[in-house]
Amino acid sequence: MLQPQPAPAGAMCATHVESAADSVCTRCGNFMCTVCSDNRTGALCPACRQALGTFPFKRDDYDFSRVWNYCFDTWRRDLVMLGIAGAVMAGLGVVGQVVMQLFSGIGQAMLTSGGKDALAPGIIVMVFGLFVGMIVTILVQGIGVMGLVRLAIDSLHGRKVEIPRMFTQAKKVWSYGGIQLAIGAGITLPMMVGLALIFALAVLAGGGSFSSSGLKHAFDGPVPFIIIILGGGGLIFALSWLVLPLTFAQFELVYSGCSAMEALRRAWMLGSGHRLPTFGYTFVAGMVVFLMILAGILALCVGVMIAAPIGYALMFMVQAGLFLSLRNGSGLPPPEES
Repeated sequence: MLQPQPAPAGAMCATHVESAADSVCTRCGNFMCTVCSDNRTGALCPACRQALGTFPFKRDDYDFSRVWNYCFDTWRRDLVMLGIAGAVMAGLGVVGQVVMQLFSGIGQAMLTSGGKDALAPGIIVMVFGLFVGMIVTILVQGIGVMGLVRLAIDSLHGRKVEIPRMFTQAKKVWSYGGIQLAIGAGITLPMMVGLALIFALAVLAGGGSFSSSGLKHAFDGPVPFIIIILGGGGLIFALSWLVLPLTFAQFELVYSGCSAMEALRRAWMLGSGHRLPTFGYTFVAGMVVFLMILAGILALCVGVMIAAPIGYALMFMVQAGLFLSLRNGSGLPPPEES
């Protein structure tokens, strides 16, 4: 919860001009008296509290054109600060990759210089580095992702975009990691089982068996390959479509400060019945980002350093706009001011 900042000596309340101010609104900077700040328990003045509670779209009253235009105009207004935030997020994502490369380099050096005796230790170091690097990537990049979500929501609410606000989300990084692992496990395990069944069906359809010789002859014709391609593609699409609402979990975690499991539950509720808009908004924003990055590459690659961060910010802005639209009128409890 944000704490109100003390007002300078002699300042008067912007609303009750006859009253002395004791704090400053963290959104607009106006001075607040004791009444306006609810005895210094609120960080926002009455006008800002009212503004933050009136996001223009609701769960039963939104469409792509209006949400996109609102998000795009807001993104343009705060383009510079959001671009910096996108760059910070991308930079944090590199940390985990550096850790993985470091352990991988050590393992490869052990393999090449130590001979057979160093084979097992070198592999262990590489596997350990991969595991540690993945965890570090999830956690460190999570700070950047949640921070950019926080700033996108702030911007959509008309709040000033401040880069230090990104790091207020660091306390939620373990919950973020839990969400990512839960979603990953929820997709990976069913996919492994499904792909195994598809492969078995392809072998049998090709007239083969599960012996070494049977497997060799099972793929003499095109039928097994068609089954694997269509079946695998259909399985990936079905699982992705099923868990699509869970993309809102990280937004709910940032917005409400609830637990990881509660964020997943609320995200499922928010996205249920709205999978097509969720896919469409993300796809369109992703294509715009892709075209921006492509233009950056064509500009002698220098433009990528600018296009990628502001593109990420736009994609998060559009997703945040849809999230706020679906949450407004959903019956979920009010968000924390974090």
